[in-house]
Formats: sequence, structure tokens, C-alpha cells
Amino acid sequence: MRSAPRSWVIPAAALIGLLLSGMLDVPLSGLFYRPGEGFFLDRTWPVQLLYRVTPWLIGSVATALIAALAWGILAHARRVRLAAAYALLALILGPGLLVNGVLKEWWGRPRPEQIAAFGGTASFVPPLWPSRQCNHNCSFVSGHAAAGFYLITGAWIWPRRRRAWRIAGISAGGLIGLARIAQGGHFLSDVLGALIVVWLTDEVLYRWMLERGWLGDAGHEESGQ
Repeated sequence: MRSAPRSWVIPAAALIGLLLSGMLDVPLSGLFYRPGEGFFLDRTWPVQLLYRVTPWLIGSVATALIAALAWGILAHARRVRLAAAYALLALILGPGLLVNGVLKEWWGRPRPEQIAAFGGTASFVPPLWPSRQCNHNCSFVSGHAAAGFYLITGAWIWPRRRRAWRIAGISAGGLIGLARIAQGGHFLSDVLGALIVVWLTDEVLYRWMLERGWLGDAGHEESGQ
């Protein structure tokens, strides 16, 4: 496991998009809403498939990482152990703790299907404004999209394939996020917020582990991208 060159272009672009997407959230979600029908694509099989399969897939990834970590410890396979430990911590801290444990529970932003523009009773809340209109499992940020974006973690583990991992992660998170927008479960800004959280978690965790020598000789190749 070597240090993946840092690139702030993607998270910076996502942050700019997040700041601007408050103007696009309602119009974009409105493309998938029909009065009297609600979010009509919610019942289609591709959208339902992505919605239902994503938690199962991320659970399978977590199980595989635990198994890889155990094997790395027992077999004294240092590179496998380090890569599995990093990836597992990134999963627990990013999509797990920060996304589902903190933001979705405490930010309080109502989902599209909960606001008055789409048949609900709540008011639209910009993405970076905390709210009290939702009490549990709220809109900001998207947990499903974060699970898809988690694939970008491979860029820090296999930096020679970082472009492929980033493309895979952004594509997976974007597709899943689009499905959640079509369902009325999230706004565009919730999806972009998930990308930012996952990306920064990966980067900060890697640097934190590296500075403490927990990655040993595996990560002294500094980056300049």
C-alpha cells in the first residue's frame, strides 16, 4: 500500500456543486415527480434493484474486509493486513459513522418526498442549513450514494490504479444517487455531500495513519497532484 497522489480537484468541484445545488435541488427532483402519482420511478425495477442491493453489497464488502484482515494477521501478510485495516476503518468512519450515524441523524434536513412542493408538509431546507423538520434518518447526506462512492477508497490502496478506482467510485455513487433522487429520497446536494464526506474521510484517515507510522514503509511516497 503506497500513498496515492492527492487530488483536491474532485472534492473541490463537489463542494462548489454542493454550494450551488441548492438552486437545482427542487427543479431536478421535480423532473421525477408527478402530482397524483408522486415520484413515479420509485416503483420501477432498476431503481428498486439499486435501492435494495446497495446495503447488501456494502455488507458483503465489510465481511470480506474483516476476513482479509483476519487472514493478514494470521498469515503475517503485512500488506494485506494494512490495506484491509485502512479500508475497513474508512468504511466504518465514512459511510458508517459520519454519514449514517451523525449527519443523517442530526442534520435534520427533510427529504424531497417530505417537502410541500412534492406533497409533504415540510419546507425546503438548503443543504448546509441544519433543521429540526426531520427527526430521524434524514436527507443530508445520502447513505446509499456514500456506499457507492466508497469504491474510491481503492485509489489510496492501489495508487497505480487510482484513476480506475475513482471513476468506478464516482460512477457507482452517482448512479445510486440518481436512483435515490428519482425515488424522492434525496436531493442532488445530498449526493454531492456524500462524495465529499467519503473522499475527505479517506484522505484524512490515510494521512493520520501514515503520520503515526501505522503504515510502516508502505506510504512514504509523497504526493504532489
